[in-house]
Amino acid sequence: MKKIACLLSGALLLSLLPVSAKPVSAAVPTTFTVDVSESYRPVTHVASGSLYGLAEEGRPADDLIGPTKPKMFTQMAPDGRQLPNGETTPIGDALKVADIAKRNGAEVMIRMPDIYPDFPYRWVSWDDWYAKVDHIVQARLQSGADNIYGYELWNEPDWTWNANAAGSFNEAWKKTYLRVKQLDSSAKTVGPSISKYDEAWIRNYLTYARDNNVLPDIISWHELGDPEGNHRDTPATGYISDHVASYRALEKELGISPRPISINEYGVIAEQAVPGSMVRYIAEFERTGVDTANIAFWFRPGRLSNLVTDTGQKNGAWWLYKWYGDMSGQMVMTTPADPRAVDLDGIASVNDSKQQVNVVFGGGTGNHNVVVKGLDALSSFSGTAHVKLESTPWYGVDTAVPNTTSEFSGNFHIQNGQITVPVTNMKASTGYQLIVTPGEQNDVNRYEAEQADVHDAAVLSNKQASDGGYVGTIDHEDSYVQFAVQAPTAGDYQMTVGYANGGSATATHTLTVNDNTYATVHYPTTGGWLAQGNVSAIQQTVSLKQGQNIITLAKGNAGYAELDYIQLQPVGAFDVRLEAENAKVQDAKVVGSSFASNRMFVGNIDNPDSSVAFAVYAPSAGTYSMDVGYGNGTSATSTHTLTVNGQVQNAVSYPVSGGWISNVPNAGTRKVLTVPVTLKQGDNTLVFGKGTGYAELDYIQIR
Repeated sequence: MKKIACLLSGALLLSLLPVSAKPVSAAVPTTFTVDVSESYRPVTHVASGSLYGLAEEGRPADDLIGPTKPKMFTQMAPDGRQLPNGETTPIGDALKVADIAKRNGAEVMIRMPDIYPDFPYRWVSWDDWYAKVDHIVQARLQSGADNIYGYELWNEPDWTWNANAAGSFNEAWKKTYLRVKQLDSSAKTVGPSISKYDEAWIRNYLTYARDNNVLPDIISWHELGDPEGNHRDTPATGYISDHVASYRALEKELGISPRPISINEYGVIAEQAVPGSMVRYIAEFERTGVDTANIAFWFRPGRLSNLVTDTGQKNGAWWLYKWYGDMSGQMVMTTPADPRAVDLDGIASVNDSKQQVNVVFGGGTGNHNVVVKGLDALSSFSGTAHVKLESTPWYGVDTAVPNTTSEFSGNFHIQNGQITVPVTNMKASTGYQLIVTPGEQNDVNRYEAEQADVHDAAVLSNKQASDGGYVGTIDHEDSYVQFAVQAPTAGDYQMTVGYANGGSATATHTLTVNDNTYATVHYPTTGGWLAQGNVSAIQQTVSLKQGQNIITLAKGNAGYAELDYIQLQPVGAFDVRLEAENAKVQDAKVVGSSFASNRMFVGNIDNPDSSVAFAVYAPSAGTYSMDVGYGNGTSATSTHTLTVNGQVQNAVSYPVSGGWISNVPNAGTRKVLTVPVTLKQGDNTLVFGKGTGYAELDYIQIR
């Protein structure tokens, strides 16, 4: 469907406090399960294509297309006059981009009605349509293109077909089908491409097509939201498996041989290219056996449906599809905790020759466990597995993300053929990749408490714990857990501590680094003990020397806590990114938008008492550069007042951005400006208030 109309994240850097930062959610983690013993299809990257993803040579560049391993693109009919989403000249001609697709391993589907200049399409006459059909097919034959997936005879006929002027769609399908097949006997026809799955509509269409011997070679429909609730802009990936099952049952009932399924548009505007959202669609299409699927086209052509920024760079979503493209071998079964929920889901593959399991997932918030089971069915895995976790953020469609973020790596003992990997502090918009390989490796920054030197405490087992073990009863004056860790370089490291505190108040441990008392670590209550599945994590900064260091967590002077693991990440230069929706918002509104960083921004900062207040911890006093992500959809410069620690600063002026940070294609526009800000060492409060005109806030980034 088309409509006309730094190294460390801010959440991590805020932990650079002399005491522990706030914990992540303490709820019992839900489980996302990967069964590597249950393969269900070869890796073919079925969902890696896009609608109008290719514009012309160099848009996008091959080094952006190839790594995503696209299987198929849906493109405009040859010499089409469509001006999608406000374009001023036609672009994305299927035959003009066919060679681009071919050298990147993809086929092209020709969307025949896009030869018309308007959408919704304006019917002229049958003579006119026949002439257009003839031109399309003959152009394809003359081109010699041998990577044409099929001819899509019409698009969204459930609302774009003019029956009053052209007669019933079923009759039109028959006429067009026969004409295409007469001109190109090898042609594959694709249809009906309705805008949502509608069993009654498809039943009527298939019955007619069967009875008239004009069945499509490839069946297609769109997955653009919640058809059952009639909310096309509402995410509802849980229905996809129902739709595929319903269609397959319909084939059997009508005596029709199984057709390949092409979901040639998927994803609602609010989810456009957001890593944590799109992976749910990919998972549904892979598990249900769909042949091809194209990301919907809500924005600009030639950008792989928003995987590429306006300046031709990789954004956070591109990396998710690159991870998908890296998969090879066999797809293996994944099971989300709640298949109906718009929540954590993902895909996984096994490549025996590489001796590697790849898991790509996202959509969850807070703490979750990834269980990889069936490892005993793989000959290369025995005893221990090495795990590496990476993430890719969503900072907005036009924010480049040059690299993914390494979250942790560690060795996990395989128990009963499986490992359990806790992933904490997940963001729903972020995508994650877990790479599992056989055996132990020295590349580790995650250390299990049960593998440390434990004194006057108990090593315990639980499937909810990282690597299946943890340390409890750290209850005595001489109780401690001592970790021997390796630091590649001297400097500050963020230490994440996985723990449980089943008491009713904050508990403490004494932190010692290399025999020097360093800090008191505070553990807020988790509402239960680790044996009950109650886990959380806090962050604490530690200074380490190069080489081996000894980190000790000993019984403190308040309460009791259990230890699961510690995890270390080097702290780079000060660079903190803070989302406006996570700030203190007064008399304004948090709004969802896929065009915003983390899918949300703050709007309606329209009243005298409207404000957005950010808390920033600065490692030292000084003047910093502050990027401000904003939208100003007015026709003149707007301003916000800015106070820092109660002191009024110069107003922040926002040039016109060309639109608001919204879900409207070609109007949702976020820009970034950079201003200086002077901070004191320690805690700072920055307040943006209503100034002149109107502006929306997405995030600030201080470095």
